Amino acid sequence: MSVTTYDSSFSYRQDQVARLGERARPETTEEDRRRFQQSPFMQRMREIDEKAWQQFSERDKKRAQSDPSFKPKDSDFEAPKTFKYDKTVNYYKTLGVDEYATNDEVKKAYRKLSLNYHPDKQTGKTQEEKDEAATIFMEIKNAYKLLSDDPTRRQYDFERDRDVVSAQSHGKKPQDKNGFDAGEALQRMLQKAKENKKLPSEIITVPVHCRIEKFVFGGQKTLKRTRLVKDRSYGGYKEELKTFRLDLPSGAEQPWAVEFRRQGDQHEGREADTIRFLFSSKPHLFLERDGQDLKLRETVHLGPSLRKEAFLSTSIPAFAGRQIFIWGRNPFFGCNGEEGNILLHLHGLGVGNGALNLSLKLALGSKVATQHHIEPAPPPGRRDFLQRFGLGPKGGFQISAARSGLPSGHGSMLHELLERRQRRRELNEKFMAEIELRPVGESIRLFTKPPSSLTFLTSSLGLFAVSLDCPACGKKQAASDWDRLKARLNTILQATAFLLLPQARLVMPPSLLPRSVYDDRIALSRPDRSMPWKIIGDQAFKEGSYWIACAAYAKRLEELRVRLPTDAGLEDAEENKEEEDVDLGERRGPDLVPEAAKVLSNRAACLVKVGDFAAAVSHARRASKLAPRWARAWSRLGQAAWNLGESFRQEAADAYAKSVEMDPLISAVLALQEAVRQLHGPNPNAAHAVKEKGNEAIRGGELGLAVALYTQAIAQLPPLVTADIERSDKPDEHALLRGVLFTNRSSAFCRIRNWDAAVADGKEAIAAQPGLSSAHSQLGVALLGSGFHQEAYIQFAKGVHLNSDHKPSIKGRNICLKEMVVWKSASATARYKKRFWLDLRRTPGTTRVFALSDLHFDQKYNEDWAHGIDDLAFLDDVLIVAGNVADTKVGVMRALTTLKSKFRGVFYTFGNHEMQIMASEFARYPDSLTKMNEIFTACDELGIDVFPAPVCEGVLVMPLLSWCSAEFDQEDPFPDPNAKFNSRCTWPMDADVQLWKYMMKLNEQFLDIRGFDTVITFSHFLPRQGLPFDKTRKNAIKAVGCDMIDEQARAVKSKLHVYGHGRVRYAQMHAGVRYVSAPIGFEADWPKDHAPRLMMVHNGRSLCMQEWGTDDEPPLGYTKRLLHVVVFKMPALREAEMRKFQNMLQKFVNFPGILCSFDRIGSRGLDKDSLSKDAWPDIMQCSQDMSHVLTVVADSTDALKAVLTSEAYCREWSASLAPHARKIVSFTSPLGLDLVHAKKRDPMLVMHGLQLKEVKEDSDEYGKMMKAIEAISKLPGIDGKIAVSLQPLGSGRYSHEDLLEQLDVKESRAAGITHCFAVLVDEPASYKMLAQSKTYGKWKASYEPYLAGKVLAFCMPVDIAATASAPKDVPKTKQTNGVKK
Repeated sequence: MSVTTYDSSFSYRQDQVARLGERARPETTEEDRRRFQQSPFMQRMREIDEKAWQQFSERDKKRAQSDPSFKPKDSDFEAPKTFKYDKTVNYYKTLGVDEYATNDEVKKAYRKLSLNYHPDKQTGKTQEEKDEAATIFMEIKNAYKLLSDDPTRRQYDFERDRDVVSAQSHGKKPQDKNGFDAGEALQRMLQKAKENKKLPSEIITVPVHCRIEKFVFGGQKTLKRTRLVKDRSYGGYKEELKTFRLDLPSGAEQPWAVEFRRQGDQHEGREADTIRFLFSSKPHLFLERDGQDLKLRETVHLGPSLRKEAFLSTSIPAFAGRQIFIWGRNPFFGCNGEEGNILLHLHGLGVGNGALNLSLKLALGSKVATQHHIEPAPPPGRRDFLQRFGLGPKGGFQISAARSGLPSGHGSMLHELLERRQRRRELNEKFMAEIELRPVGESIRLFTKPPSSLTFLTSSLGLFAVSLDCPACGKKQAASDWDRLKARLNTILQATAFLLLPQARLVMPPSLLPRSVYDDRIALSRPDRSMPWKIIGDQAFKEGSYWIACAAYAKRLEELRVRLPTDAGLEDAEENKEEEDVDLGERRGPDLVPEAAKVLSNRAACLVKVGDFAAAVSHARRASKLAPRWARAWSRLGQAAWNLGESFRQEAADAYAKSVEMDPLISAVLALQEAVRQLHGPNPNAAHAVKEKGNEAIRGGELGLAVALYTQAIAQLPPLVTADIERSDKPDEHALLRGVLFTNRSSAFCRIRNWDAAVADGKEAIAAQPGLSSAHSQLGVALLGSGFHQEAYIQFAKGVHLNSDHKPSIKGRNICLKEMVVWKSASATARYKKRFWLDLRRTPGTTRVFALSDLHFDQKYNEDWAHGIDDLAFLDDVLIVAGNVADTKVGVMRALTTLKSKFRGVFYTFGNHEMQIMASEFARYPDSLTKMNEIFTACDELGIDVFPAPVCEGVLVMPLLSWCSAEFDQEDPFPDPNAKFNSRCTWPMDADVQLWKYMMKLNEQFLDIRGFDTVITFSHFLPRQGLPFDKTRKNAIKAVGCDMIDEQARAVKSKLHVYGHGRVRYAQMHAGVRYVSAPIGFEADWPKDHAPRLMMVHNGRSLCMQEWGTDDEPPLGYTKRLLHVVVFKMPALREAEMRKFQNMLQKFVNFPGILCSFDRIGSRGLDKDSLSKDAWPDIMQCSQDMSHVLTVVADSTDALKAVLTSEAYCREWSASLAPHARKIVSFTSPLGLDLVHAKKRDPMLVMHGLQLKEVKEDSDEYGKMMKAIEAISKLPGIDGKIAVSLQPLGSGRYSHEDLLEQLDVKESRAAGITHCFAVLVDEPASYKMLAQSKTYGKWKASYEPYLAGKVLAFCMPVDIAATASAPKDVPKTKQTNGVKK
């Protein structure tokens, strides 16, 4: 009897029935079972069980007496084991505890042993000692897993008691394996500590010289140094080559020290030496370094005859990675000299905040011949006027001999001598200008390769600079990249860069107006044309033409019939005159200020500018009388009176106070504070009295008066000099009063909604008195009013931390918690606007997305792993970091900075480790939410994305903030009060019930984002049940995940979700969504055969879940060979002609990386007709009358292109087949299985061309098909017999159409086929069994609903041996961090 069907339910039992028939089922009678139960063997077993149970019961009683918390249950023996223990190992002995020890004693023993044998505590030890400690720690850890769980411990105790009783009944000793003994280890450790007590290490200083560019841009340097280490095998010492990776931050001072503790030579009686590397800059060919400043040695020479050029421009290569463009006004335009020098100080372009100093030399051309003569002096009245206001010549007016009454020849010899001396002075005169340029705005990032940026600098003299910076090109090996980048950008930047600066656009020559300004008034007669004198005066004042402005304002005052006051001393006389008839003019503004008052005030400002302070005071007094509630008139009166002299200083202070009372602008407040400080000096008692008046004013609602009084009180406090306080041991005596005054004034500013001034005063109050909770609360109010909700929360939280009963701080903190949910703060809005639109239109296919989690950068080996990521391979890609980067904020920023230097973009969300408040952070962060906001602010500065943002067109990455929920444990959805998960985290709400809900609320603002085909979400905690995680900790399920994360991810139609915290690498699809976990973890979690890899989740074309090397090398087997299949309909082809075609294939085989065959449809032993009768009845219908197949297996696209474009294929092969072929179908796909024909009876490759509609690789439908393929591969007994694969047409990131374009194939002959299903069988009978199985029927059911046409199926003999994986090319030598790998 033989098996005629092949099914997945096929088992050994079915095979036995098929071979033995009824003999395979012997029946056992009731008598047989009774005799077996009464046998001596079973009686002895029952006795052993009874004795073992009695002994185990006694054990439970003794343990209950020593441990009151121990409560045995019958269900303990049904509970799952936390650890698959070995009952022959004495785990009590491993931990060094008694068999009746309590859980607390077990925990204490485990912690004590962990301090000695944990892998993190093995720094400085040899690899052999580390391996031994790791083995011991695993035994200790396993013992703790077993003994800390009561059900598992009871099962272990019962099994050991039963073994003891069984051994005693047989007269034997129970077997115990030799494991780790904690008692003996402790004695050895104490003895070893006494023997190894050593002196402290010495510091060895090693100088390191590097290029100045590395100090400017920062970088990494790797050094190898030989050291002496102990030889454990033969004794003594041996030399070892140690590699040190040194990080040099940008802007580092010189010398910069980096220490490696106990990493140097080892000694017998002393700890290993500490290596201190001191960085210093090498001598540069063009630059000199002076502290943080850099100076260009050579002078830059500009072109000749620049006297006639109003503007100058040049381009200066400062050093590798920085090009300077300069443009602006020529300071020597029109100068009468031959040469000019300009010394430029470009601040911020040196090392750190230092300056880059340049010297420009201008050739002004030949001197212009001048004729020396004495200009005729103006009339006496006009001369006095010009001399009075400094408008005359520098040497004064000279009177000619004729006007002075002297004879014409008087003094001619002296006059000639003075002219000669003047000529010599002008010939030796050198023109010199020193200009400082400072950065303005933020740098603009350019999407070049390598990345670069533009920094803009401006000066007050109309000279501007643009710096093109490329840190990646600062390395010596990147010189060619820098040259190419400059060649592409220099011309464009010289023409357009300065147009981006508004200050530069103002300096550029304006275009002529197309029409006259006053064309609408030309039709009027001249007497009727009214001149806009006030407008002309305002424009002249803005341009700095103050005398013209004075004249224009005077004209307007004349029209308003306002008499012009001339002197301050005439005010009393003018009061006795009759009141003049003044036309107040139009009343404008919210206070209805008369135009006459505005014109008088503006003219007073002009008079202050030209130095006529007396007239300015008169004008300002008249303006303040006309508009007594107008603050500007009072402020200008104060400005003019202060400059007039000592006798007017009090009037100036009163005027400033009046101005502040009317409108407390910050300029008026500062002026009042300075005036009172100089008038009255320090007087704390008076300051306190004025403060009380301010309190009364603010209680009465007089906010402006309160600001003025608080300002006067602040001015009368002793000045606070920081340097004196640092040198003195005495604290500031008036710190409390100073803090209260600034706090009260900030409160007044808040009530009048002057938020900027309120924020500034709040910061001053905290600086004066950091422990004042009301100061923090007031600063929080000011920040909240300014729209900075996250920053305001930090201050309110600090206020609550200082005083837990401070109601304003508590109320403000609760308000901020509500406002933060909607993310409408100024910082959040700026973050969204800056980052969301950045890559919205980036070309698809240019960006890959990688993911990782649980980096733990504070572990040295993880930091080395992060630094080992290739510097250039991922500069166009994006990285997702799903939390647990480091424990401290400093560590998080160091890690993200390192990753940002490797990738174009980094998306980040926090984990539970970042939210822990470490000992070094207690004073800085009152709670974890404050730390979260600080981290987000630092991420904004680094350019790290913490909000959703596109990475290219159609692809969105969305971080989801999360926290763990006890409801994740469906069996016991309540928090464990005894668990101490995340005990270092401090929250302003219930961490068990409210926190995870608040995190979900923070995400709701972004759940409405639509318009993206692919959405990738990520969180730190597990999003759904069923995902694997580390279960070594008791009740760990209560602290690993939250189900609401998955609901939000599916609400935004996420197709892939990245998560962390589980410490288990995972990549599977559940309910249409891919779930990926790529933890780096600790060194003990790393794979043994390779370092941790990144996880690629988007390859630029579609979603994927593929591990990827940090050197941008895919794992072995990722790149597939290409399978090019051409099916012909040639029914009349004879055998001789077919052999001729097969002989022609020998030319193709000579191509490198090519294997090919040509044969008829069928197998070696069976043709098409025979197959339809014996193994495949549907082949005649499915093959659609096709008769022959050409198969080409290529190692790469280039190899296949070489064949398809060769003359042998295009002319000889195709031309020979053309007369015979009636129909041709061809397609190309990856080779998804290994082609093997050795030791097989009749190997055959069956191909199914499927036309699937609307099925993408990242769809649920495609996932179901792949699961059906996996089910076929897992059928029992098919190893070596059947192999299957499903591949889409195309190759890698190329679709089939793109691949044909790469192969230079103009016409597609795929006949609508989109996917290829291939089956390799050892003989046709195996395919017959597979086709008749239920699993194959499930596979057909998975794709049939999506078929858009008939299936083209055929088979061919297998004469080719090739693996599916393409051979790996020899990698080129890459440069990473300046060191060859």
